[in-house]
Amino acid sequence: MIPMATMQLLADHDEAPGVVLSPARIDAWMEVAKAGDVCLYATRACLPVNSAGAKHMRELANRKLVLLTQPRSKLDPTVFNYRATRTGTPTAMTRPARPVLVAPSATLIDDEAAIVDALLPVLERFAQNNRPCPTDKQLASRAALTEVAVKAGLAAMVAAHLIKVSGCAAPTYRRVVIVSTGAMTGLARA
Repeated sequence: MIPMATMQLLADHDEAPGVVLSPARIDAWMEVAKAGDVCLYATRACLPVNSAGAKHMRELANRKLVLLTQPRSKLDPTVFNYRATRTGTPTAMTRPARPVLVAPSATLIDDEAAIVDALLPVLERFAQNNRPCPTDKQLASRAALTEVAVKAGLAAMVAAHLIKVSGCAAPTYRRVVIVSTGAMTGLARA
């Protein structure tokens, strides 16, 4: 004879041995399960025909959301472990995995900052007047820098999101957008 406390425990918990997991518990597992996770939804000799949990699992299997298996129990070979393995198929209950957006941080060293301080005003003037972007040689002479420093400065300004550089046809070859103002250098007339 089963003690009354044990019977109450069996009635309160649908995961008790020999009882099939309820559809609500299955849905709770589906909400957090990732591909490859396993749910043991019953340990029995056979599933009851009118079991709501077994029916729910079969519906999920028909929708290719879980793969159902029933290996024999290692503890008691007279019963089966009814298992559902979550597939990678997404559902409406699946929480989307969203990557955390991080703003790239580019730090300028002192030399780069000095080069940027010399180049940016020159580029801003050209962009405000809709004039074509000067060549590296022209920028070097206007900002009192070397051509190598101009190339490094332009790369540093792009990395720091101060300007955007896009290529275009000759004779201009590139257009520069000043990110803070939206001003853009113009096109040269051939």
